[in-house]
Amino acid sequence: MTLKPKPLTARRLVPLAAALLLAGFAAVPTCGTALAQSPDTDNLSLVNRDRQMVERKKDGEFIARPVFSRQVSVLHYALRHPDTGEWVTNTFRVRGGEKELTEGWEYTFEYPVLESQPDLHPEQAFLLVMSVPRRGGGENHVFHALVPVHQPKGLWDKVLGSLDPDRWARAAARWVIQGVHGTLCGVLEGLFQADLAECGR
Repeated sequence: MTLKPKPLTARRLVPLAAALLLAGFAAVPTCGTALAQSPDTDNLSLVNRDRQMVERKKDGEFIARPVFSRQVSVLHYALRHPDTGEWVTNTFRVRGGEKELTEGWEYTFEYPVLESQPDLHPEQAFLLVMSVPRRGGGENHVFHALVPVHQPKGLWDKVLGSLDPDRWARAAARWVIQGVHGTLCGVLEGLFQADLAECGR
């Protein structure tokens, strides 16, 4: 005598479907939590971001000395106009110039080193944009630094700079404006017998 399997009825299918559905709901949050808690091991930082890392030369050239928290495989940089955001140069790759320090890895590079690199006006500031690949892929690390206006450091340069007619004209205009402002404040406060907020007292 052979036993025939009983056909699956709706009453038997409901508990089976419910069990599969609950198992699926239980698996989804576990998978999502594991992905959300996966640590980001590539915590690269620019160690000297709060210091002046770019030395500007009188001909518009500069030397950059960024220090990163770890050794980097590739370092690219480009220059932007600080006001308009317009790209002033193409992207260039730094080759060599790395040195290990106690606080991290310093990468020294000069600009310009190629004939194709445009000249920079020494009295114009620029924004240095540096890009480093992220470990494991994805978007690159991007860091910014200021390429400052050239400031002469010699004694005679400072003396001649202090005698610059444009600088004296700006200073004289500021003194005149401050004097007029103070006089008006005194007159108006005397008339109204009250301190005015615009007078800064």
